[in-house]
Amino acid sequence: MHLAEIGFGPYVIEDTKIVLSLVLGLAVIAFVLGRYNVQYISLPYWRDLLHDRATRIEQVHNQVESELADIRRLRDDYAARLQQIEVEARKRIDDAVQESDAARAEIIADAQQLASQIRRRSEEEMARERIRQRILMRQQIVQIALDAAEQSVRTHSDEKVQRQLIGDFIARAAKPEGRATATGSRGGA
Repeated sequence: MHLAEIGFGPYVIEDTKIVLSLVLGLAVIAFVLGRYNVQYISLPYWRDLLHDRATRIEQVHNQVESELADIRRLRDDYAARLQQIEVEARKRIDDAVQESDAARAEIIADAQQLASQIRRRSEEEMARERIRQRILMRQQIVQIALDAAEQSVRTHSDEKVQRQLIGDFIARAAKPEGRATATGSRGGA
């Protein structure tokens, strides 16, 4: 086999100039594609394309991370607000309970004071009524006694008895002790 014939699998290359021109053409194409930016073909185009894509991916990733950090911050802020709201609600409930307890105690004290005043007034009214009824009863007893005495005097009256009664009355009225006793018994009634 000499240089003119090169075996390449089932193919045999007879002219080496063709092979050299092909290799040289490939080298020139590789150099041009590697050196100059030709769209869709050259290496710098693909490098720039991949670099731009990596930059955009990184920007999107950073944006997503920033959004996630904002979301976490918002979540923590809402959790803190909810906690603060819960604390304020508990405080308001406690204040309302204390206020209602104070109002309840005040209402109970007012009711007890009012009940005491009503009880005192009713006791005073009962005492006045008792006194009034006693006076009325004494007046009735006196009236009954006078009516009975008058009736007795009318039914049993003869001149001798009437004179004796008048004499007894004058004798009793003349005594200083009898006056004090009669006045004392009337003043106590």
